[in-house]
Amino acid sequence: MTQYEVRDIEEPTTGRWMRASALAGLVGGAMMAVTGLALLSVLNEAEFEYVEPFGTVAMLVLALALPALYASERGWFGRLATVGFGLLSLGWIAASVGLVVTTLTMPPVSEAGFLAFLLGFLAASIGMLALGIAMLRSDASTSPRIVAWLLVAALPVGVPFAIAFTTYVMGEGADPWAGPMLLYGLAWIVLGRYLWSRRAMMSDLDVVVR
Repeated sequence: MTQYEVRDIEEPTTGRWMRASALAGLVGGAMMAVTGLALLSVLNEAEFEYVEPFGTVAMLVLALALPALYASERGWFGRLATVGFGLLSLGWIAASVGLVVTTLTMPPVSEAGFLAFLLGFLAASIGMLALGIAMLRSDASTSPRIVAWLLVAALPVGVPFAIAFTTYVMGEGADPWAGPMLLYGLAWIVLGRYLWSRRAMMSDLDVVVR
């Protein structure tokens, strides 16, 4: 009886946190996609001053979405998915913190923060690729397949696309991570909506059961 009462109190709280995390994925994904599109337009210095803090907030919001993804998909995780999610999570958090340091400080601290951003974003991109491949290989993955394809494409397609588009269409090379940001943002728009709907459905079922 005691165990049931504790569970009865804790489950709704956990559910609310997971729904908030899923909503962070949807909102952060939209912000990240906008950031990627803005960077692909080849910003001038004045425009970049507005986009940089916007992108920083987007990365921090998406870091809050990672628990919902893990809670939803962990049941089928094998070695590749575990390594991929770990790289994605640690790299994304490091990149987010590095970008905050870059935005709020002056050289040489900001330069160290930017290096942390680059290394963290690279690790996160490799993690996206590994996790996306694991999703495509697993029949147990519940996320929409388009999410896996976007994660797989973020690094090997996003970087060449950003370089080619900004160089040959916009006439000036720009940040190569704009492409991965755009694709990752789109992945989270789809994934965040899916996770939000799933958490809402589970919450409704919980109410019916009670």
